[in-house]
Amino acid sequence: MSWLHTWTGVVFAWMLYFIFVTGSVGYFENEIDRWMKPEIMVSKGLEDSAITNIATRQLSIHGDNASQWYVSFPTSRDPFIEISWLEPENAERKTAKQWHESSLDPMTGALIRNRQTSGGEALYRLHYNLHYVPQLVGYILTSIAAMLMLIGLVTGLVIHKKIFVEFFTFRAQKGLRSWLDIHNIFSVLPLPFHLMITYSGLLLLMGITMSPVIDLRYGEGQQNHRQFYAQSQIEQKSQQIIEMLPTELSVQAALADAKRRFKSHKVSYVGVVERNTEKEHIEIWFESRSGVEFASLLEYRAIEDKVMLEISLGKAGGAASVYDFLEHLHEGLFADIYLRWIYFLSGLFGAAMVATGLMIWLKKRKAVSSTNKILTSIIERINIAMILGLPIAIASYFAGNRLLPIDFPSRAAWEMHILFITLGLCILYCGLASKKWLWQRMLCCAALLYGVLPILNALTTEHNIWLSWINSDWLMVGFDLTVLFISICFVAAFWVVRCRQEDIRAKVAQ
Repeated sequence: MSWLHTWTGVVFAWMLYFIFVTGSVGYFENEIDRWMKPEIMVSKGLEDSAITNIATRQLSIHGDNASQWYVSFPTSRDPFIEISWLEPENAERKTAKQWHESSLDPMTGALIRNRQTSGGEALYRLHYNLHYVPQLVGYILTSIAAMLMLIGLVTGLVIHKKIFVEFFTFRAQKGLRSWLDIHNIFSVLPLPFHLMITYSGLLLLMGITMSPVIDLRYGEGQQNHRQFYAQSQIEQKSQQIIEMLPTELSVQAALADAKRRFKSHKVSYVGVVERNTEKEHIEIWFESRSGVEFASLLEYRAIEDKVMLEISLGKAGGAASVYDFLEHLHEGLFADIYLRWIYFLSGLFGAAMVATGLMIWLKKRKAVSSTNKILTSIIERINIAMILGLPIAIASYFAGNRLLPIDFPSRAAWEMHILFITLGLCILYCGLASKKWLWQRMLCCAALLYGVLPILNALTTEHNIWLSWINSDWLMVGFDLTVLFISICFVAAFWVVRCRQEDIRAKVAQ
C-alpha cells in the first residue's frame, strides 16, 4: 500500500502541482479579469432600470442585427456593466457567427475599448485543458491525474493509521522526519476539500472519460453525444400566464415584473434570445449566494395574445441534479469572498502537499546508494523549476498584461505564451545553474516579480493602491495587496532557506 501511495503521487506529481496551483488561482478569475482590464469603469449606485436603458441603447446601435443580446449587471465580483451580442453569419461579407462584448461607461453609456487579454478565465481553464495540447488529450490527462490523486489520498489514509495524531506533531530540523510532518499537515488539514475536489473533478469530466458508455446507448459521433447532453440536462419549469399584453412586453417590463416577484434577489443578467423570430423571448437571471444553487432563470415570451412566464426549477433528472451540485461545489460558484479564500488556500495546500511529497521521495532516493545520481539530480532540478517556476510564470503572465502594447497582434494569446516561455526558461535555468543557490535565486526572483506588479500597475495605468482605495475599486486594491503579500511570503521563504543553508555550512565547517 505504501508503494502504491508513493507512485500514484509521483508519476503525475508535476501535473498535479500545476493543476492545484492554476485551479486555485481560478477561484479568483473574475477578480483577475478586472485587474487585467484596467480600462473598465466601476459602476456605483445606478438603478437596474437605468443600466438597462444605457445597455439596450448601445445594443440597438452596435448589435441591431444580432440574434442574441445580453446585459451583465454589476455584482460584488464584477462591479461593472457589460454587454454582449451574437452577430449572425453573413454570407455576403463572408463572416462567421461571432460573439462581441464590451464594457460600458456608467456615466455616459459609451462603449469602453478594453485591451485584449486572456484574463482570469484562461488561468482557470489551464487546470483541466493544459492549453497547448488538444482539448480531448487535456481532459484525458487531467482525468488520469485526478484518478491517481484519489488513489493517493485513500492509500495515504490507510498507511498513516495515526494520521490525525501525527497532524499535531511537528519535529523541526529532523531531516526526512520534518518533511513527513509538513507533508501530513498539508494533507490532513484540507483533507475533506482534497477528497471533494478530486472526486468531483473526475465526475465533471466523465462525459469524456466514459464516452464509450454514451456510445453504446446513443451511438458514436458528436451529434449523438449532443442528443445525450440535451436529454440529460432537461430543466424542470413552471409555466404561468401573467397580466401583461404582448405589446407591453419589453426588457424593461420583464425586468420590473421579475423584481416585483423576487424582491430579495439581485439581477445578474438580462438577455433577449432568438431576436426577430417567432421564438424571441426575454431571460432574467438572478444571482444567489445562499447555497449551491448559483442562479435561477425566468423566461418571458409572447404567445398569441398572452405573455407566458417560465420559471426554471432545476434539473429534471436526479443524476443531472447531482452533477450540477458537484459542479457548483467544485467551482465554488456559491461561495462568498470568505469561503472563496478558504477554497483558494485549500488548493494551495494541495499544491504544497504534492511538492512536499516530491521532496520526501527525492530525499529517500538520495539515501539509497544504488540510485542513479544523474537522474536524481535532473529530477531535483526540474522539481525546483516547477515548484517555484510556475508562480514566477504566473507573475510574468500578469506583467505581460501591463507591458505588451495595447495594439499588439494576438495580444491575448501572447500573454499565455509569456507564461509558458517563462516556465520553460525557469526549467532551463534550473537545469544549467549551480544547484547550490537554486532555491535562493528562484525565491528571490519570485519575490521581486510579485513585488513589482503593483508598481507596473501604477506606471502603466491610471490605477494605484491609493487611487483605487479612494475610488472604492476594491478588486483592484485587493489584487495589488494580495501580490504584495505573496511577495513578502517569498521573501520570508528566501530568508528561511538562506538561514538553513548557512546553518548547514557552519556545521560542515566544524
